[in-house]
Amino acid sequence: MPGTAMMAEGLVPVPKLIPKTLSSGADAGRTAPDAHSAEQDRTMTLTRLPRATPSSRDVDAAGITRFLDAVQLAGLELHSFIVFKDDAVVAEAFWKPFGPDRPHMQHSATKSWTAVAVGFVQADGLLDLDDKVVDFFPEHLPAEISPNLAAMTVKDLLTMRTGHRTGLSGGEWRYLTGSWIEAFLNEPVVERPGTRFVYSSGSSYMLSAIVTKLTGQTVSDYLEPRLFRPLGMGEIGWDVSPEGISTGGNGLSCSAEDMMKFSVLHLQDGMWNGQQVIPADWVRATRHNHVGEFEMMSFDGKRYRPADPDGVPDIRPGYGYQWWTTPHGGTRAAGVFGQYYILLPEQRAAITVTAALPLSEKRLLSTVWAELFPALTQPGSAAADAALASRLATLAMPVEMGALQSPRAAEISGRSIRFAPNANQVSEASLSFGAGSCEFRLVDHRGTHRVTLGLGHGIEGQTTMSGQDLHHAYQPDRMRVIASGVWRDEATFVMTWRYVETVFCDTVILRITGDTVEIDRSVNVNAGLTKHPTLSGSLSRAAA
Repeated sequence: MPGTAMMAEGLVPVPKLIPKTLSSGADAGRTAPDAHSAEQDRTMTLTRLPRATPSSRDVDAAGITRFLDAVQLAGLELHSFIVFKDDAVVAEAFWKPFGPDRPHMQHSATKSWTAVAVGFVQADGLLDLDDKVVDFFPEHLPAEISPNLAAMTVKDLLTMRTGHRTGLSGGEWRYLTGSWIEAFLNEPVVERPGTRFVYSSGSSYMLSAIVTKLTGQTVSDYLEPRLFRPLGMGEIGWDVSPEGISTGGNGLSCSAEDMMKFSVLHLQDGMWNGQQVIPADWVRATRHNHVGEFEMMSFDGKRYRPADPDGVPDIRPGYGYQWWTTPHGGTRAAGVFGQYYILLPEQRAAITVTAALPLSEKRLLSTVWAELFPALTQPGSAAADAALASRLATLAMPVEMGALQSPRAAEISGRSIRFAPNANQVSEASLSFGAGSCEFRLVDHRGTHRVTLGLGHGIEGQTTMSGQDLHHAYQPDRMRVIASGVWRDEATFVMTWRYVETVFCDTVILRITGDTVEIDRSVNVNAGLTKHPTLSGSLSRAAA
């Protein structure tokens, strides 16, 4: 259950099999509206990884507790973490309302999933890593093909050495309505491919596009019988581009349980329950350091650009095929805002994390190495196990405190708030209060949007609320949200909208002065702006 330690003795897989009909689209409550069609009208048996106590696998639960202490002291927003050792999950944590089976946006950790599809098409003889990228897309090529573009190979895409000067991000591309393939092929290739590392989600998208070109399927559909089903995974959502291709470099959503299954599969060289799911040589190749040590570029929310020569250099140990290499002989899949899959073969261990961390936040990984990593090889005790279990049972996201009622509620309930023209194209809003809940309605250029809130407690639902500029350029048709509201004082109403399948949480503050209402909206993390300009509107006349 969310917020509890799920640790049980035993070496055998947990026998709980969960038959579940998976559906795509808004009814499934996905982060992304476009999910792979193979999920439609399909029933899959979900399986869970084995569980064991930390001490039974020579893991010191006290070290995990120290990790929690450090995270709390630093004020880091974690949503989950799972620790696997030898053959079982030995600890897992979920900050309510996050839970083990709820999908969570993976951001750039998606790249490592895309690499699996490339490995499959190579194993099937459909692809050679020395194949030229331009040969796959003659219909999308620019009028003039530079020698550097002509030389770019599939391996260059895998290792992020395409010859580009800057790296592309979904924060820029998600605003594009045309062909992403053409956008990539029209980027200047200023250096010889295969030389300098330039991190780019565009490279991963092109890998996805190549798989689709060779198989006639999106990467998501292609992986369903080859990866998702053999591992007994739950619902996997994956965004598609305007041209109908899985986004490749980002856009995948899956549960924390399935993050760890994916990690364990790679930890075991592609073997799962005696079946070689991914070719072992491909898994080893993805984990191998093909690039060597390099200085990471700086990220402005839309592109990766050369680092400031006067800044502190961000030196990385290396890169494989869509996987980062780490200290201690490890490998890491990573998504922006703190989504991590850390593989540690020498320790026979894996760690997964979901979080909502600012771009500049570096303390989480350093805390993993300082506290979690040593605990993986230190003897534990039953007492430490019990103390950790008690601690994990208390985890929850902080909530806004305040009053449940105000005299102003009855005065403004149901009355429209009308706004002058503004940058966010909001024309109207209203709050309608009921017994223990209220509905916030907003009208903008995309239509009418509603969020139902609990007064002093969260209500889970779905919303079409606009917010692309606050949410790293994501704008699904519909998002699952847990919303609550309280009165900070008699004239200030504070709403919390937690988009619980993403990293994002909006705080919306309404300040009432006479018939004037000001609205401020901000977000916990983003690669760009984190606050909208204040909206100031006028309440309509109250009904007689």
